[in-house]
Amino acid sequence: MNRILRYLLPAGVLALLAPLTLWWMLPAPVTGKLVEYHEETPVAGATITIRRQGWGRSDHHGQLIWDKGYVATATTDAEGHFRVPMPGPVWLVGSGGGRLTAEAEGFHTLNVGYVAPGAKLHLQTVANHPERLPGGTAVLGWDEASESFGWSFIDHAPTRDLALADLYPLKLSRKPFEVILAVPDGGGLHFVTAEAQEVTTPSEDYLLRYLDASPEPPTAERLSLSDTPGTIFLRTAQGRHAKLAWEPSTVMSMSGSVPGLEASSQQMLSLRFLYRPGPGYMLPFQPPLLRVDPVRAALFATLPEEGPPETGPRNYRLVVTDGAGRELERQHFELAPGIPLNLRTCAEGAPVVWRFEALRLEYDEDDLPRLAMTLKAERSVHHTVPQLVGPRHDTLFEVRAFDTNYRGHDLQVRIREFPGGTGPTGCVAPP
Repeated sequence: MNRILRYLLPAGVLALLAPLTLWWMLPAPVTGKLVEYHEETPVAGATITIRRQGWGRSDHHGQLIWDKGYVATATTDAEGHFRVPMPGPVWLVGSGGGRLTAEAEGFHTLNVGYVAPGAKLHLQTVANHPERLPGGTAVLGWDEASESFGWSFIDHAPTRDLALADLYPLKLSRKPFEVILAVPDGGGLHFVTAEAQEVTTPSEDYLLRYLDASPEPPTAERLSLSDTPGTIFLRTAQGRHAKLAWEPSTVMSMSGSVPGLEASSQQMLSLRFLYRPGPGYMLPFQPPLLRVDPVRAALFATLPEEGPPETGPRNYRLVVTDGAGRELERQHFELAPGIPLNLRTCAEGAPVVWRFEALRLEYDEDDLPRLAMTLKAERSVHHTVPQLVGPRHDTLFEVRAFDTNYRGHDLQVRIREFPGGTGPTGCVAPP
């Protein structure tokens, strides 16, 4: 076309048409408005950025490269409106779109992803939340032996013991696409479609970002899911709450390694989630997510949903093993808050002699029990820092003790709350 124009038009006319030709080739700018999701109030002063890649000269060496980055930004006005041009020369980058992000002080950063030229967007963000809840990716399905496994939010791990699982699968089918999930007795499920949440422009993690609580109490014991995206709200048997992103195009895997299960899957679901270990049903998403601490989560699960927590005496089981894993002693004891307890060892034939002093129970600011102790050996003293101890997992105290000949011995002291607070105290024969 340019060659034909040279023949047909004088040079002066071509010079006048050149800007018009470039204008015609320029991609249309992206326009839109940024608002707060819950109130639809405009967010002013936000930075809207579009990034594209294409041919260009390297900033460092001046060489021609194919992945040079081009950036254009704009700031939202008092009404939240913005207009961002597509960055980069058309003859080097092309006339396609780019990747858009929206950043505003005090609000979540939105990663919208690819936007086409001329797009008109209605972006919704949410304010940063002071509380940061744990989360991750839950995996559930069937292993290579066709044994089902579910997910435990407390343990932050998959489990074959469905009595310990907070969510497990009943059916996974590709044709027709159908997934049936279930919860144990006392739990509940509720599903809210993405469309019902009225998220106009999806961004990364949008199925966890916007809706903080289920509009209906999660009471269904089973949930049948299709290829419609949305958010799953879950109540555990202990009365704790979670939400999971249901993204049909990305959640299903037919096979692969199951993290935390030391097995391969025959069919598996991977669901991004947010979990509240303690009482309460509000689930505000605030990245980055924390990892679930299994001991802390197990203790939070025992707290009552209403009323003061139990902060009285507790019963514990103590087990000592050597560096080779051989059990040396096992004891049951009771601790009252703030009152130190001394225990004599009942290990027989151990390579070193020790005793426990100042075993102490204290409750922290969350009313969770922490234990500290001193272990005195023949030629050494070890003071532990206070650690959380609960009923579901052992808390490990590692000790290096020395005998009369100054030889070192690695001891592992495992303490767990004794279920029910009943049973005799004192030394117990190893199982």
